[in-house]
Amino acid sequence: MPLDALGRRSRFSRQPTGKRIALTERDTAILRLLYRYRYLRVSQLLAFLQPRSEKRFVERLGDLYHETGLINRPQAQWRAFYPRSTPLIYELSAKGRRYLSEHGDLPHRVTSLAQATAPGRAPQFEHAMMIVDALAEIELTTRQEPDQRFVPVGEILERAPDRERLNGKSLAAPVTIQPGPLAPWLKRPFHTHLIPDGLYGIEYLIDGKKLYRFWALECENMSPKTRSTAKRSSLALKKAAYDAFISGKGYREVWGIPNLQVRVVCRKLEKLTAR
Repeated sequence: MPLDALGRRSRFSRQPTGKRIALTERDTAILRLLYRYRYLRVSQLLAFLQPRSEKRFVERLGDLYHETGLINRPQAQWRAFYPRSTPLIYELSAKGRRYLSEHGDLPHRVTSLAQATAPGRAPQFEHAMMIVDALAEIELTTRQEPDQRFVPVGEILERAPDRERLNGKSLAAPVTIQPGPLAPWLKRPFHTHLIPDGLYGIEYLIDGKKLYRFWALECENMSPKTRSTAKRSSLALKKAAYDAFISGKGYREVWGIPNLQVRVVCRKLEKLTAR
């Protein structure tokens, strides 16, 4: 495909020019970040890696996409893409994953989105980006504190007592909601599974001791407040499930963590709210 009038390559499809690329440590850092998150915006990659020259960094991303094929630009992003204001979104390609596997240990994942086996396939892409945006903001904020460390879901599941069932791919946790004040619409116990959009912790170093707090992340932009049946997702049902799960300390048995809070991200608010 030809370049445009200004000699630029297409944003929407790969156009290699035959330029020789020697991969650097920073290139590997880019691939590792994309492995951890599944998707990241250019602005987020800049925030994590803080290059001296943003312009050269963006050009390098273009080379990694066009020339090496190690990263992709997921097609789903073009649905709401505005060239003048929307940062490009990248993901690791299958070739990029093979390269990482052959050149060292893989990092712990931050999202279960990263477990998908087909790069480019992105059902509910906007919801996926809500999850990525929330977790990236939390990790970046944590990095600014010298006595704090972000604990990703991959590290949590690696130590989980139920790790064989979870297998690093699912956060599904069984829970039973009992009829009562928290779920007045129920006539009998309701057995279901909690599957948070994200799970993470923060390690605090206080007086030489390491303390931990953990959160389940829920990104809400479609679920109604209530439904006529308990078998369909709603905010009320989800809250009742978390209340039962936390009161019964199910997080210890399933995920092996000592505590749990819920953090909710609402699209309308465009900010994090904790309950």
